[in-house]
Amino acid sequence: MDDEVQQRGQALVAVVQCFVDHNVLARSEAESHSWFKNGKVQQTAALVDWASSHAETNFSGKTLQVWEDEAAAGWPGWRCPL
Repeated sequence: MDDEVQQRGQALVAVVQCFVDHNVLARSEAESHSWFKNGKVQQTAALVDWASSHAETNFSGKTLQVWEDEAAAGWPGWRCPL
């Protein structure tokens, strides 16, 4: 797998986990998806599909796309700012 794609995937997982951990994304909402198991966001095609359909959704003042871009740019040092 291409390093940049891998990095973006890991960054997306970290962002969505951050949202769940800080109740920006309701845990019950996350639990309704196959990419959320045992309290952890999993790097799956289903997560990528969910992220694609929520790219313009606002989470704590920024779109998911902006969150993902910032996390990917700062990876692996990015940490949840919430």
